[in-house]
Amino acid sequence: MAWEYDRLYDYLIPHSFGLPDALLNHEFAVLRGQSATRALVSACHKHGVPYELKQLECNGQRKLLVKIGRVVLIQEPMSTLTDHPKVTDYKIELAESHGILRQPEIDLGDIAGRILDWSGCILGVDLHGATGPWFTKEHKQLGGLILGIPDAAYDHWIHRFDLLHIAMFDSVPSLNESLSEQPVNQEDRVIVTRKKKNSAAKGADE
Repeated sequence: MAWEYDRLYDYLIPHSFGLPDALLNHEFAVLRGQSATRALVSACHKHGVPYELKQLECNGQRKLLVKIGRVVLIQEPMSTLTDHPKVTDYKIELAESHGILRQPEIDLGDIAGRILDWSGCILGVDLHGATGPWFTKEHKQLGGLILGIPDAAYDHWIHRFDLLHIAMFDSVPSLNESLSEQPVNQEDRVIVTRKKKNSAAKGADE
């Protein structure tokens, strides 16, 4: 995912001369979902993980569904670490059943990678976002990668796991307790120090 973010920036930068950051950031935001899909498909091929492209009836778009054990994974770009789920009909359909429940299908061999059994699966959402708001190499690097587990109404996150932190530090942070309304990957620079006693208080204590 990090490499795909870098490739997307490198793809846009030759065409960025004279264009405002607002437009470039908009183009980056539109295309980063495709970059995430490309990263997931590449990982699926590398590790032998099954996936499908679900065609939406409303607009004909194709959405990637990855099956990792009993987790059905989709991807969703985010702006901040505290973004609520972005509701769409097909996501609600997945979340309501905690998986994809369909009538049994006969495998005729005409569709590559068709997954016949989605029963008993839990929906997971691969949330990802850039480091900062400006159209620069540093700000358009991958700044957050979170696995979100939504509720049945796709209204709130039940659990969130910081995959980027796990990948970098091999430990699981208490993400749900530490989230705040910040851009992705903004550091908390607050330093806690011991407060000095004033002279009056010191005399009373003694």
